[in-house]
Amino acid sequence: MTLTQVWGALLIFTICPVLGGVPLIAWITYVLTGHQLARLGTGNVSVSAAFYHGGRLVGILAVLSEAGKGIAAVLLARYFFPTEPTWELIALIMLVMGRYWLGKGAGTTNVVWGFVVHDLVASFLIFLIGSISFTILRDRKSGKIGVLILMPLILALRYPQDSSRAILAAILGLLLGWIYRKIPDDLDLPSQEVKGESQRVFRFFRGDRAIVSLDDKLDAQQVGQKA
Repeated sequence: MTLTQVWGALLIFTICPVLGGVPLIAWITYVLTGHQLARLGTGNVSVSAAFYHGGRLVGILAVLSEAGKGIAAVLLARYFFPTEPTWELIALIMLVMGRYWLGKGAGTTNVVWGFVVHDLVASFLIFLIGSISFTILRDRKSGKIGVLILMPLILALRYPQDSSRAILAAILGLLLGWIYRKIPDDLDLPSQEVKGESQRVFRFFRGDRAIVSLDDKLDAQQVGQKA
């Protein structure tokens, strides 16, 4: 490792967590709506919370801001380690850690767009398989778990000679899965209270039309009183 790469590693381990913790979503929402996301709903400062409490424009700007973080983290690692893509995954892990411990969010959008820059083909395959399964099952929890499993699996299949990429992707997936268990999901909030222009997107990702099991407790608002 060269001296430049040593500095690069230090930057990844320091700047990426701080970058993840910068509350861009909170600032955007407050400037455009006057709302403080940390005091609304679940208290999450997330993209879904921005859509829910701020509407479509705020949500789109939130997506762009968090996507920019993920892309920046990957490009930072690529600049210092152009031949070692594993550092790009390390940068995403550091970013997610900062996003959770400092920014009160999961970092899903950061990872999605950072992963796209990291490996476009793998991202497309994950998106394709994940979209098909979500469209059929319409269950977001299963969809999240499925995507987290697909990340290391697809990388392992694409790079069988580089097991470190699959291992780091698995660590990233485990970290996200652990965070999902720690924070409440904004998609569990009542869909009736979401901003009007965001209701269709919100209900789609909630999975309101998920396949209902015979063991599930039925909601009269969804299936009717007779059911």
